[in-house]
Amino acid sequence: MEGWIDLSILDQVIGLVDADLWHIVGWNPSYVQFSLVFIFMMSLMWVIRPIIEWLIVKQWALTLSYSATALLVFSFLQLVDRYAMVQNESSLPSQFWPICLLAISGYGAIHLLFVASIKVWQRMTKRTKRRAA
Repeated sequence: MEGWIDLSILDQVIGLVDADLWHIVGWNPSYVQFSLVFIFMMSLMWVIRPIIEWLIVKQWALTLSYSATALLVFSFLQLVDRYAMVQNESSLPSQFWPICLLAISGYGAIHLLFVASIKVWQRMTKRTKRRAA
């Protein structure tokens, strides 16, 4: 199995959450990690949503596409975490999982608020057009 998949790319991913690197630049590593997971979640949602919409009825598309995306992100982060294990100790920072889970749930909340606000705006504009006519 190791011959099929080259896991050396995970060394670069783990290097992105190196606290010493981000302290040199002057950024808080927690913010960088949150941003990376948030962007990863957003990009996967952009890819998975059309596939889910094609497969199922429109009413369940948002819920299932977010769930599938969250599972994929969680699986990838689990792979990074397992790859970073050195014997029984992880080389990742201790706040790795809380920040990742916060980014995943934060994306879901922001996406839900955005979609809901668009629907409310559309309903309000339809009402004002009806009243004007």
